[in-house]
Amino acid sequence: MNRKYAVIIGAGISGLTAARILAEAEYHVTVLEKRSHIGGNVYDYFENGVLVHKYGPHLFHTNMSHIVEFLQRFSEFFPYEHRVLGEVQGKLIPIPFNYKSIDLLYAAGQAQQLKEVLSKAYPCGESVAVMELRGHKDPQVRALAEFVYQNVFYGYTKKQWGKPPQELDGSVMGRVPVRMSYDDRYFTDEFQMMPSLGYTAMLERMADHENIAVRYECDAFLYLKLQEGQVYLDGERFDGPVIYTGCLDELFGCRYGRLPYRSLDFVLERRGITQAQPAVQVNYPNRFSYTRTSEFHLVQQDPVKGRTILVYEYPKECEDGDLPYYPVESEESRNIYQKYRMLAGQIPNLYLAGRLAEYRYYNMDLAIDRAMRLAYEMIKI
Repeated sequence: MNRKYAVIIGAGISGLTAARILAEAEYHVTVLEKRSHIGGNVYDYFENGVLVHKYGPHLFHTNMSHIVEFLQRFSEFFPYEHRVLGEVQGKLIPIPFNYKSIDLLYAAGQAQQLKEVLSKAYPCGESVAVMELRGHKDPQVRALAEFVYQNVFYGYTKKQWGKPPQELDGSVMGRVPVRMSYDDRYFTDEFQMMPSLGYTAMLERMADHENIAVRYECDAFLYLKLQEGQVYLDGERFDGPVIYTGCLDELFGCRYGRLPYRSLDFVLERRGITQAQPAVQVNYPNRFSYTRTSEFHLVQQDPVKGRTILVYEYPKECEDGDLPYYPVESEESRNIYQKYRMLAGQIPNLYLAGRLAEYRYYNMDLAIDRAMRLAYEMIKI
């Protein structure tokens, strides 16, 4: 029986999901990871018992039960519903903006009237994009939408993306809802939970298979070459499947120019107290140069007492040496990406997976789902 081989570039959650499925289908999978650790941007670690998400908060939520079943093979989970506060006019209010936010910011009579108007317009408790509300026929609804836009959305978005909202792609503008109810959860998915020992432990178990070998601190471009529609590994033609999860422009030497991304800097502040802020995440849309502070210690299943770590998040332009986090979607960037996508399509055994390779703002569950589907399709070939 001929042995089947596969190569995966990147040991993040997309790459390892595909690796596990292929390994269980008797593929011998080599994963090349540039960093010194597993997990990509969902990597976390413990410092003196305090959980730290090295690359910012990652909260698992989904409506797809098959994703939950897959992940539960590699970790126990505990229920966790994420709630976010935002500083608006000197008060900490729930985000997304909802009826609780209205009660905190408006006088009682005005708040009641406004909620009645909203409940009549949206009787099913919908989540409505703030840009849609700005065009509502009722002047009170438009006034509320303008308040949310100016005080919750505008400043945060300008810091996050480095430009005012009106210069951004419509896909970004549609992400900020107003919730017509008292539901103050950040996510409304059916399944909301966190791995009991963190993402790193979960992914280490996912990679723990006799058919998976992970090579760390390994620059894939030193071993992998693309020539005339073929893949060469260590100078030899490689006909097995290759899954690439990195930036697609880098795979082709940026011949059509760089794809734009936003990056982040994180500053950790260690405190000798059990809890520093009233929620895991607090957004600051209008003050400071950072966008939010996160206290991951509060996400732990068994938080320690007497110490915590706050993480301050500073968005910035992605330059050489920076980690890319968010694709900056626009007509121009999509056109550049499609050129690279066409080049990739000329290599029959090259597959793209994940937020960077597909240049899409995927939530974790969708990234896992796409990696699973890709791997199962490859098995059928």
